[in-house]
This record gives sequence, C-alpha cells and structure tokens, in this order.
Amino acid sequence: MSNLNEAARLIKKAGKILVLTGAGMSTESGLKDFRSKDGLYSNRFRGNSPETILSAGFFRRDTRTFYDYVGEKLDVTGIEPNKGHRILAAWEDTMDLSIITQNIDGLHQKAGSKKVLEIHGTLASTTCTRCGEKKNLREVLDHGYDHACGGVFKPDVVLYDEAVDKIDLAFEMAEKADLLIILGTSLYVYPVASIPDVYGISSKKAIIVNRDQTRYSMHANALEFNESISATLEKLDHLINE
Repeated sequence: MSNLNEAARLIKKAGKILVLTGAGMSTESGLKDFRSKDGLYSNRFRGNSPETILSAGFFRRDTRTFYDYVGEKLDVTGIEPNKGHRILAAWEDTMDLSIITQNIDGLHQKAGSKKVLEIHGTLASTTCTRCGEKKNLREVLDHGYDHACGGVFKPDVVLYDEAVDKIDLAFEMAEKADLLIILGTSLYVYPVASIPDVYGISSKKAIIVNRDQTRYSMHANALEFNESISATLEKLDHLINE
C-alpha cells in the first residue's frame, strides 16, 4: 500500500482528527512565511529584526514602527484561502475534525472552517490596552492606534515575550485526538512544537505534509510528504471519496 493510500485509510477510520497548521499552509495563498530563506525574517525593517519588532516590548516603546511593519508586511487584505484550506473546511462537514493553527491570517475561517483554535491569536482584530474596546485591524491601520481613553489598540496576537495562553487547551485537544495531521510547519517553535509528543506520536499515527523534512521524517508512526499541501490534500480527498 502506498503512503498516500495508507494516509487516506487513516483519515477514513479516525474518530477524532486534529489538524495542526503552520506558515506553509498560508504560503500557498501567496503570503510570505517567516523562517525560509526568502521569508520575512530574512530582512530588517528600519534597522530592526522582525523578531524584535513583533515583541511586546517593542510594541510598547515604538508603536508607530510596529504598525508600519504590520501594515506593510503582514496585512492580508485581498488574500484568499487556497484549495487546502477549502478541503479542510469540507472535511469538517463529514468528519470530527478540529484545527489548531499557528497562523494569524484567518484564512481557515474564511474558507469555512468553524472549529479553529488560533493558538497565536488573530491579526483581524485589536483591543485597547486600557479600556478593552475592540476595533478591526484595518480601521486601526487607516485611522490610528491611539484611543481617547489614553490607551492604544494592540493586535489580538501573541507577540514575542508573551505567553501562549491557549496552549493548555491545545494540549488537551492533542491528547484526545485519534489522528494528528500536521500541515506546513517544521515544528521549530515551542510550545506548539510539543504537540506531536503530547498527542502520543510514539504510539499513534500522524500524517505530515511540509515542504522541508521535519524531525519526524523517519519516525515509525509518521507518514511524511514533502510536497504541496493543497496538491496532497486534493489527492487524499479523492482517495477518501472514491
């Protein structure tokens, strides 16, 4: 049996499926990732590294440069979900499937997925640091980040040097899953990179689709495909429904 057929068999028989997605899920929609050779982290912005700019400390001391960077490099206006996003949304209609995403672009929800845990938050909305009022990011980019109460609007994302406050829920979802599907992440960033171990990959099967090899590429319980996510999901979808 080919690895694709085995992966399709695992998906069909699984009771509770957990999908973990990273930047590679969104690059197929035209967004740049962070850590690849040509990714966002390869270029400084006004003398600062992106990792520095996207930290809570930098946000507090230079909010203007922070928002200039977000508006120029991270704005997802006009970006549409790709075929992979849409296939996952369709699977949710017929399977017990949930998604944990490291992405902050909202493309899973735009494609129609409803059971999505945005582990690093969302760039779609902002919250005033003083009074808690909400505004969408586009409004803040267009009209300014200062609030009349004296606070500033901060994107609802987890910045560097902030805690990932939803990680306990993510680990709980991982423990309960019968099958883990990992899409577009090399599993470098902790604590999210711990999810396969929390899931129990030592005793349960996992499917991985990522452009570059992960540390699980030779793992006995991992079926890894170093190919396009959309193309691979399309092949699996065909096998599942034939």
